[in-house]
Amino acid sequence: METRIILVVGSILLCCGCLGLLTVRLSNPFLKGLGWLGGTFAAGAIGATIFAARANVSADAFVLLADTLILLAYVLLHVSFLELTESASLLPRLGLSLLAAQAAAYPVFRYLHDIRQMSVVTLGVLVAIQAFQSALFLKKTVKDGMEAPIWFSVILLAGFAAFNLFRSVVVLVLGTPSDPHLPNPLEAISAVVFLGVGLGLGFGVFWMTSAQIRIALEGLANTDPLTGIYNRRIFTSLCEKELSRSSRTGEPFSLIVFDLDHFKKINDRYGHATGDAVLCAVVEKLRNSVRNIDTVGRWGGEEFVGLLPGADSHVALLVAQRLRHNVEALTIANLQAKHILVGDEIGITISIGVATYRGPGDSIDDLIHRCDTAMYQAKAEGRNRIVATDRAHVIGR
Repeated sequence: METRIILVVGSILLCCGCLGLLTVRLSNPFLKGLGWLGGTFAAGAIGATIFAARANVSADAFVLLADTLILLAYVLLHVSFLELTESASLLPRLGLSLLAAQAAAYPVFRYLHDIRQMSVVTLGVLVAIQAFQSALFLKKTVKDGMEAPIWFSVILLAGFAAFNLFRSVVVLVLGTPSDPHLPNPLEAISAVVFLGVGLGLGFGVFWMTSAQIRIALEGLANTDPLTGIYNRRIFTSLCEKELSRSSRTGEPFSLIVFDLDHFKKINDRYGHATGDAVLCAVVEKLRNSVRNIDTVGRWGGEEFVGLLPGADSHVALLVAQRLRHNVEALTIANLQAKHILVGDEIGITISIGVATYRGPGDSIDDLIHRCDTAMYQAKAEGRNRIVATDRAHVIGR
């Protein structure tokens, strides 16, 4: 009786969760995984209802149906993880194989073994396999900002898989009560565990979804939509952090600011689509030219910046030289031209200003001002060159 009450309550909770999840998913298509999670709750609710009524139904087919629905719930949960992590395919190959194995095992149990005992053992093993697969899959997809919800789900899945294997061994050794109306503590505990883990994993999916949305919103707030690098606001914040670190440790750092030469003429002559392609191509060269520890950003328009932690004026100048040469070697096709002809490619050059932190009393505004002054000096002296203010050095063609 206790087990039936737990199953009935669990079925009601899962039904309510299913309706809520499907409503949320239909009203917001950007929430990944919630539709499949609703399917998980639906399968679990129907399976729990059948288990609750099984004491009054003697047909073995109901045993197979209930077990299959419970297993299907965890297969659908895995599909929810696949969609949430934007996997290339949502096809749960292992899950489908487990469902097929569940169906194939039924006639064997029906004629050769105690179907109640073997169905419990088989369901436990198959659910454990599916739970382990989901746990391993999530473990491989851990990324910045989603560690906590993913590890929460991984631990829950791993513990659930271990419980199912333990339950299968106990049932295989001790068997099941011959009278389904007799108290069965293991069955009651299993019902609570299945319900609790299902609700916990539902919470985990919600947690991962919210974390994913937060990461996406932070990306939109912190990056330039055209080039994908940091915008001016977040770049300035990172510079302030580096200034604070350098003021404590005494380590140098440098900034570079550069501007595309004659970019307005490119826009006017070739159109904004070509201009945007030029900006994106230059940013790609910028990323390839700086070090792994460096940070780059778009300061505004065709002006870009780079933060070089630990770089003195000599190192900063080397980075700037590499950047200037890489951009100078770049050519972009005219997107307005129907046929690209030899000589129709667009050549690009940049003028770079470099400034290095001078110690206490030096601010980011001071560094940016010195970089700007150096960059305009480079333009005044013919463009396609570097001026490093803290080395009194000019490098050109």
